Amino acid sequence: MSHLFDTEVGDFSSEKAAEDWAEANGIDLRDIHTRRMGDGRITLSVRRSSLGDSSDRDHRFGRTTGFFR
Repeated sequence: MSHLFDTEVGDFSSEKAAEDWAEANGIDLRDIHTRRMGDGRITLSVRRSSLGDSSDRDHRFGRTTGFFR
């Protein structure tokens, strides 16, 4: 994974689902990176700077609740 996309958000069933999640959370699609895993999952990583927060807190919270705290 590129160091530009250093915040792994979680796994999704498809690239479309990952993109939909990013758009719903106000993240520009240019600031995401998707990776296809061997079992068909898509792992979504987000450029930390697009989150507007330089802390190390767990950003995966938004994946389960639909928004970042």
